[in-house]
Amino acid sequence: MNKFKLIGIIVGAGILIALLLSYYKVTIFQRPIAIGFAAKLSGKQAELGVQERNGVQLAIEELNAAGGIAGRPITLIIRDDLGTPSGAKNVDRELIAAGVSAIIGHATSEETIAGLEVTEPAQIVLLGPTISSPDFTGKYKYFFRIHPSFTNSAEGFAKHIFSDRKLDKMAIIYDSDNAAYTKTYQNTFAQKYQSLGGSVVGTASFSAATTADFTPLIENLRKSNADGLLIIAADIDTALIAQHSRLLNWQVPLFSSGWAETASLIYNGGQAVSGMEIEEFYRLGSQSPKFLDFFKRYQDRFGKPPSFGASFGYESMMVLAAALQKNDGKKEGLRQALLATKNFHGLIDNFSFNQNGDVERPSYLNVIQDGKFVTRQKLNP
Repeated sequence: MNKFKLIGIIVGAGILIALLLSYYKVTIFQRPIAIGFAAKLSGKQAELGVQERNGVQLAIEELNAAGGIAGRPITLIIRDDLGTPSGAKNVDRELIAAGVSAIIGHATSEETIAGLEVTEPAQIVLLGPTISSPDFTGKYKYFFRIHPSFTNSAEGFAKHIFSDRKLDKMAIIYDSDNAAYTKTYQNTFAQKYQSLGGSVVGTASFSAATTADFTPLIENLRKSNADGLLIIAADIDTALIAQHSRLLNWQVPLFSSGWAETASLIYNGGQAVSGMEIEEFYRLGSQSPKFLDFFKRYQDRFGKPPSFGASFGYESMMVLAAALQKNDGKKEGLRQALLATKNFHGLIDNFSFNQNGDVERPSYLNVIQDGKFVTRQKLNP
């Protein structure tokens, strides 16, 4: 009897160990890897954040269909930061508490600065799909971005307007709510433009949150006798400024920074934005097979073509997944894995992170033509 009892105990122990190992494998090794996403997803300036989110979702669907990361599925936890610094801090705290391995976001510079006050002390990677202000370079340890600093592109834009378009007097209007982007862009553009011999003859700022009528601002800028108007604002505000300018019969050429380049700009601007020139790191006419495949899958999935935000959102998730794959899906050591990422094959071109978490990519001059964005040429500073 003792012998049979011993055998029974051994068999039972073996079964218990097997069950525990199976449970451990399911609960630990196959537990989903949580990724956070935070951006403005409601209200007037939501289009960029929505496009970024869609791009991230498409990437995760593709990754999960291929087996996930290190054999584990990916789950996306989405939060609306409401387009405010306080909202950015709140949602980043929520995402960190939820156990995310990294956060993709935010859509604009002011919210990103606020979010970094939360993510940096927590040593959580914050990966910005569309953040381009040079003010971030070298200041944060856990901040990465796949959109380059706009220093070269803004200077290239200034050179194009002065040398190619032969316009030597410019007016500038910008949204002060996102000053970390807009004010720095204005200064970068103006310094280059003036160094070439041009003059900035009028400037105006507004708050997207409170400005209801652009007419007084545009009337004052019109009195400057500028040869062109540069608008540094989100898509709908850029469209409204263009509309007001044409209603006041101010027919100067219009220019915009890349922040405005979404379908909402064309939809809300109509004929007023026809011919508008925009600088962007997004080559719409790319014939890269990877980009063309992404373009079709995005349009099939969401019913409209992708903007630069969707493409950079997709790339953000893909490069993050590649780093997590090397790191067995852990947030510990993720920063080092991203810094080691070199020559990553994006949708249009390859990129690498430098020691500051920045990338270098070519910039392009796009124009609105026949109701579409068309890439015209590369921009060189």
